[in-house]
Amino acid sequence: MQPAEMRTARPTVVFDVLGTLVDQAGSLRRRVAEATGSDDGVAADVVTRWLGHLAEQERAVVEQRRPFAPSHVLDREALDALAREGVMTADAVGALADAGERLEPWPDTVDGLDRLSADVTVIGLSNASRRSLAGLSASAGLRWHQVLSAEDAGTYKPARELYELALRSVPTTSGPTFMVAAHAWDLRGAAAAGLRTAYVPRPDGDAPGPDDTFDLYATDLEDLHAQLLALPEDTGA
Repeated sequence: MQPAEMRTARPTVVFDVLGTLVDQAGSLRRRVAEATGSDDGVAADVVTRWLGHLAEQERAVVEQRRPFAPSHVLDREALDALAREGVMTADAVGALADAGERLEPWPDTVDGLDRLSADVTVIGLSNASRRSLAGLSASAGLRWHQVLSAEDAGTYKPARELYELALRSVPTTSGPTFMVAAHAWDLRGAAAAGLRTAYVPRPDGDAPGPDDTFDLYATDLEDLHAQLLALPEDTGA
């Protein structure tokens, strides 16, 4: 394996954040249980409804059925709706206001990003708002060379504009550029926009279907790092 410092073209990885680098659903379930005093089953149902609201509103933005609003605004919409339905109190809504900024990283995330950032260019690309990403970077210890939000494009993944935004941010001298995600739908969108793809499995992710073909399949971030360093030198961007 050729050391990264001897390679003529340093690869770039564009990471999905929510679900791939941080445990979004699990973190929210734990926060909801704490804020509401509910058991795990009730908390899981609340989070399913919360994330369902986010997904539907993001689709509405992509399909231009509503104006763009950043993720922390969509989070608050979901929480307020749950409060109106009597699922949680106003106090619980207040306690959960910063939940999207304090999601817990997966066990391999922090060390994996540190290792990767020494050898490849690391870019985050997330549907999370700039405010949420700033909170996540600080609270979870996430290390990037750059992080991009849906706010920067005015729409949400899997809209092509997000992936094109990432491609415009790749250094001129970069080697191959890979979108890394635990969600097959995200990788399909990235591939359609011209990125190479790397799948990393996570709980609550979207597993590849029988017709999906991605460029790399890694078991975790350590394995991804090893595979990136083993890329042949003639693999172009």
